[in-house]
Amino acid sequence: MFDSNEKSPTVGNIFAENPKISARNVTVYYGDKCAIDDVSLDIGTGEVISFIGPSGCGKSTFLRCLNRMNDTIDICSVAGDIRLDGEDIYDPTIEVVPLRARVGIVFQKPNPFPKSIYDNVAYGPRIHGLAKTKDELDDIVEASLRRAGLWDEVNTRLDQSGTGLSGGQQQRLCIARAIAVSPEVILMDEPCSALDPIATARIEELIFELRNDFSIAIVTQSMLQAARVSDRTAYIHLGRLIEVGEPSSIFTTPQHDLTNSYITGRFG
Repeated sequence: MFDSNEKSPTVGNIFAENPKISARNVTVYYGDKCAIDDVSLDIGTGEVISFIGPSGCGKSTFLRCLNRMNDTIDICSVAGDIRLDGEDIYDPTIEVVPLRARVGIVFQKPNPFPKSIYDNVAYGPRIHGLAKTKDELDDIVEASLRRAGLWDEVNTRLDQSGTGLSGGQQQRLCIARAIAVSPEVILMDEPCSALDPIATARIEELIFELRNDFSIAIVTQSMLQAARVSDRTAYIHLGRLIEVGEPSSIFTTPQHDLTNSYITGRFG
């Protein structure tokens, strides 16, 4: 069995044929505690990649590195190299707001703004100047809600508060808000953990539909969900990337003892 105090080379292929994001030797500390230890991984263009592992293993921390959300945590320090289309996203000249438009994020708990459904989706296009006229903004809002599978349910009440929607609808509203600024990558941090099975199934269908237009990285506690939605699955343990590969191999014939122990329920 692998000694968690020693380095372990990642099993599987960390590379993508057409990488959208490339992370190399990424290490993250919260104060003096190491949360991510020397992780290297590509996220391919048009790929859905899922991150699984025990609670507190660093999945969400790594995800938040990809659009610099960890910048908001004073005690957090990030080392290594992360590139979006070959551009170093931690370069001091990179502006964070445009970066987060290109790499959007949907959080574990639906967090619509306390605004109307329309204004939730229109917020990003307004601040980024993506619409010159009201008609253009209307078109963006409608297109985003349609892509999020929500338009038919809300088109007659766009002036009502987004917080009045059901949990599953709120999460799809947050996805519509994310895609309204035409991102290239969507990060999803356990987007279904607060939802019922029916709402979860709808979000999974949406992920499948969106993969044609976006690269998607999803953190999930559900191995079944990872198997259903992703092209590749990455297993993280104690901040280290242990194994990465197609779900069919990760969940049936894992190559690393730690992955096998997690998959078979011996810990996690």
